[in-house]
Amino acid sequence: MPRVNLSISQEIYDKLQADAESRGLTVNHMVYSLLEEKYGERGFDYVMALDCLKQEAESMQGDFILSDLPTFKGLDEVLVEMQAKESPAQVKARLGKMFNEAVKQGAIKDINRSVVIEQDGTQKARTLSRAAVYAKKLADLKKEG
Repeated sequence: MPRVNLSISQEIYDKLQADAESRGLTVNHMVYSLLEEKYGERGFDYVMALDCLKQEAESMQGDFILSDLPTFKGLDEVLVEMQAKESPAQVKARLGKMFNEAVKQGAIKDINRSVVIEQDGTQKARTLSRAAVYAKKLADLKKEG
């Protein structure tokens, strides 16, 4: 996939950053979505998909991976129907990065990366078959239980 190096004024960057943060995105993903919206041919709407994933994640109980969420699970079929130029693997990778960044920024209510504590006491992000594992915050699970 080609890359673009872009230099913009601080004022424009600040506006992009504010808009991106309000949506739980990085500036890079925000710019990509804007360019795709403007110039893409029937491109995949990452912002809408991320919003759906956020809502579905908030209703999950315990640990989960993105493939447990209906929107992520059904991506292959949606992309075939819309004849998207990007492969399902490309879309899932980008959407996974966007979701993970939103979790890091706290943009998804009550969801954290699941961690394991190593024998030396360090925390390590948990994965399942190389897929990131997410979890409801412990305080919320105690309230529900």
